[in-house]
Amino acid sequence: MARKEVVARIAGRAAEQGLARLMMRLPATRATIRAGAANDPDLYEMCGTYGEACAVLDLMRGDRSADPAVIAEYESICREIEAEVLLTLLVGN
Repeated sequence: MARKEVVARIAGRAAEQGLARLMMRLPATRATIRAGAANDPDLYEMCGTYGEACAVLDLMRGDRSADPAVIAEYESICREIEAEVLLTLLVGN
């Protein structure tokens, strides 16, 4: 398998995981997020970024030696992405 295909598969998985997490985190907008991610490449990319940030945050929360300041930074990043997704959905409608 070509490197590009592998990278695309990994990015796709991160986006799908991010989409699922966003739908759990923002239940009132589930249908809108799903439809938006299917039609808006930028929103789909945000889902991927969110999925990656959440995965790192999960790992750090499970690591007793993780720096609390870095954990707080990732929590902030996740909240910022959530806000950006909501803004994107609001502007798109």
